Amino acid sequence: MLLDLVRKLDRHKWRCSVVVPCDGWLRHRLLEEGIETVILEESGPFDIKFLFRVAALARRLNADIIHSHLFGSAVRAGLVSRACGIPAVGTIHGQVDFHHRENYRGLKLALVRGGVERLVFVSEPLRQSSMAAMKFPRDRTSVIHNGVDAELFAPARATPRHAEFRTSAEEFVVGYVGRLHPVKGLETFLKAASILKSIAGGYRFVIVGDGDERYTRELAALRDGLGLANDVVFAGFRADVHNLMSEFDAYALTSHSEGFSISTIEAMASGVPVVATRCGGPEQIIENGVTGLLVDNGSSEAIARGLARLRTDPDERRRFAAAARASVLGRFTVDAQVRAYEQLYENVLAPRRHRNVQPRASFAP
Repeated sequence: MLLDLVRKLDRHKWRCSVVVPCDGWLRHRLLEEGIETVILEESGPFDIKFLFRVAALARRLNADIIHSHLFGSAVRAGLVSRACGIPAVGTIHGQVDFHHRENYRGLKLALVRGGVERLVFVSEPLRQSSMAAMKFPRDRTSVIHNGVDAELFAPARATPRHAEFRTSAEEFVVGYVGRLHPVKGLETFLKAASILKSIAGGYRFVIVGDGDERYTRELAALRDGLGLANDVVFAGFRADVHNLMSEFDAYALTSHSEGFSISTIEAMASGVPVVATRCGGPEQIIENGVTGLLVDNGSSEAIARGLARLRTDPDERRRFAAAARASVLGRFTVDAQVRAYEQLYENVLAPRRHRNVQPRASFAP
């Protein structure tokens, strides 16, 4: 989302500098786009040296706005905003951004309330569920849905299956793309795969992404314990997700909680029918029975039934695919998302417009 945002901002009006914690794929992609990227490591949420470095960078850039992503970065942005007098905007992407067992919870919330001028939530249910806990003034909040590049994520032309996934044209391939984290409910995905395998052959399951190492090992052990070693492929992190979507005959989202779900709208834009749990975000995206299927949260049986339904009814798959892409084009494009953020920036900067300065934004993931 961050990459798409800074790529698509109007460069005649906005110049971005992005702070990242390490040298990885995000920094390389940003540099490819000609976007200044600074690596600043930190040792914890109140690393004074890190905060001083961010503040010094913001002053050097003469930044007009600091935009943070996730709750922890909103805390840091609030501190830097107060120190430098630069307005801060924060985006909250999901329930996991802010945990009820968060260390120094009260202090962090106070810093966000006192230092962040506008807080953005990626869906209305996420805003509603977060407001009570965060006690952030509602009139300083906004909802901006995430979007996808509908040209990049488009229904695939006929392409051969990836040999690395051990898939063939005869198999029905079910995909997942995203972080490997307990909140994503991938145990449900694997148990649904086991149910489907017991009913009929010819399925292949592909999990794309990386994440928590311990959780990844647990998933691999569960896969093998369910007898799915030859049926489920862990593909790891991939930068070419838009190409991989063409591998899938169906997409399964088994999360326990989602603020929105970019991967779901990527699948829909790509013409891949989706089965998703009712976990918050998908209910804002999918019209059940029209643009996809919504099923009970945590139910591997319901996920399996939905996927089996899609496999046995190719006409319904085609109807879902067409309606889903039309829905994305009308509601969830990255261009609409970027225009909404640009308007938000303009609103935040309105009191300072007497200064004849080109707006600049500093982003912290």
